[in-house]
Amino acid sequence: MKLTDTQNKIFEYVIYCISFSLFLFFFGHTLDYGRTYDDFALVDRFTKSPGDAKLISSFFYAKFHFYPVYFLTHELDNFFTFLLNFNGIEILNSKIAKFTNIFLHVTNSFLVYLLIKKIFKIEHNLRSNIFIFLSSLIFLFHPITSQIIFNITTRNESLALFFGLLTFIYCISNVHNKRIINYFFISLLFFLSLCSKLMTIYLAGLIPLTVFLLNFHQMNLRENFKKNFDIFILLCVTFVVYYYLRTVFTEKNSLSFYGNFDDLLFYFLTSLKFYLIGLFFPYEHIYVYATNYDLGLSIIVFILFLIYAIIAFYLFFKKKDPILIISVFWIIASLTLPVMFGMIEKGFPLISNLAERYQYSSVVSVSLLLAWMFNKFFNHLYKKTLILSFYGLIILSSVFVLYDRSKVYINNTVFMTLTDENSPKNVFRYSFGVEMRDAILKNDMTTYRFNLYQMYQLDTSFDEAILEFLRYYIYEKNEKGIEFFEKEFEKNFKDSPPARFKLARFYTLYEDYNKAEDQIKKIFEKYEEIRSQLDTSSRRVTFLDPPIDDLYFELGKISFYREDYEKALENFKTANVINPLHATALYNAAITLKKLGLDEEATKLYKDAIKMNPFLRETASNLIAETN
Repeated sequence: MKLTDTQNKIFEYVIYCISFSLFLFFFGHTLDYGRTYDDFALVDRFTKSPGDAKLISSFFYAKFHFYPVYFLTHELDNFFTFLLNFNGIEILNSKIAKFTNIFLHVTNSFLVYLLIKKIFKIEHNLRSNIFIFLSSLIFLFHPITSQIIFNITTRNESLALFFGLLTFIYCISNVHNKRIINYFFISLLFFLSLCSKLMTIYLAGLIPLTVFLLNFHQMNLRENFKKNFDIFILLCVTFVVYYYLRTVFTEKNSLSFYGNFDDLLFYFLTSLKFYLIGLFFPYEHIYVYATNYDLGLSIIVFILFLIYAIIAFYLFFKKKDPILIISVFWIIASLTLPVMFGMIEKGFPLISNLAERYQYSSVVSVSLLLAWMFNKFFNHLYKKTLILSFYGLIILSSVFVLYDRSKVYINNTVFMTLTDENSPKNVFRYSFGVEMRDAILKNDMTTYRFNLYQMYQLDTSFDEAILEFLRYYIYEKNEKGIEFFEKEFEKNFKDSPPARFKLARFYTLYEDYNKAEDQIKKIFEKYEEIRSQLDTSSRRVTFLDPPIDDLYFELGKISFYREDYEKALENFKTANVINPLHATALYNAAITLKKLGLDEEATKLYKDAIKMNPFLRETASNLIAETN
């Protein structure tokens, strides 16, 4: 049956409403779930920051990433929360944020439907539209999408794909209708996609390649290249503009891959295995990050993928069918960055190199594969029965697994404690940490000690576990315990300035100022040793972790707590000279000046500190009032 243009539009609206209704029917209850994992960091570091501090707080939160569009959507969540509550509709911000996540995911499923229609060049055939809609439901309910939907913070993945799919659709339309306005929208949408998350960079190559493959058998190579060249250049220029802005607004981070070829091959295969199994057989739930490496299984999965690719190439060249090869290239392109992350030895800015959410955009390839199967095999009775049975099994199991995964996100305690046996050590640490915090709240020291020992046994050189034991033995006033774990810390971290700095701040917190000062002195000694080895007339060493200004700032705090205000002021000023943007050092210098009775000078420094860091406004304003 052929649809008119009007009927086609109505059909599209209907299937969008059906998709939304289906998803809310199964997962509407998740809107009442709480925040999980790093949702709280987003609230503390960005949501709660003053309006004129949003830009700098987004920089501090993201650090190595450029997410302006992502942060803008969270501001819109806050605006709608305020608007509804102002008009008498009481609603939590987390509920608005979770609805936004669901809205984005359902809309992405609809965009997958529209994109596959463009790829198949089927607009008005009712049966084909139904098949493509059914295939888009695989994307909607794919279990690998669980964290992107139910965890507020990981919205950047769905947001990037949202703008990426729109870019893709506009590019395919532009091939047949080249207009200046289309080029503008393509560039804008791709820029917004990159500004949501860099992961969609692969579209700069995949989009022109897809158009090239679709036209490969219809026109000569030269004409085909001409049809794609303008889009490719436009996407590349857009990326260059984005990347320039990214370098301006993010911290530099050095990455180093494994230098040994055997290691590179091992991590390539195991990373690829992790993502391919997650894509086609997502039976295990990696809650946060993953470290499950199995070389034997990895080789088998890699061989199976090669067979799939060979079949796709055969169908393309012999049967002139480009769909499977497009799905193969989609998998390769969308997993290139995630697999490369797995091959990084040092410098990766997150806890683990592997995470399910990195492959969110690769799920489109599964929907594309199912649409091809419907289109290819539905004309024969037996094949039709087989494909429908196969599809039914996939969609039902996907809904069941996704529903089961959604229970993990009820609240943070559930999330951190329902960890899977294949999850990495860091997740177990969080689990024990949650139990320890709960035990402290209940004053249940037996449970606290049990979970503390469990966390420590995971890795006896884990600095947080050693510090937690020190905290416990200080509370118990057990000198033998304190002495033992101080020696453990020294044994494991004597050459680690970051760890020593962490210990120094720990001692400051527990008012053992002599030990805190001793740790900082040892850091300075280590820095001098490094500087003497590396400094030359043409090269100067810069220490970043911890930076020199933070060391002087900590010394200033120690002197202040000892009531040696002259020495404290000297250290705070030294920190501010080394780093003129160290607003907290300036703020503490102002407090010290007030202690010394220099109220006028203190007021000036308070005001300077506020200009640097608006977060200090409320506290500093109160102190200014006291000095006047």
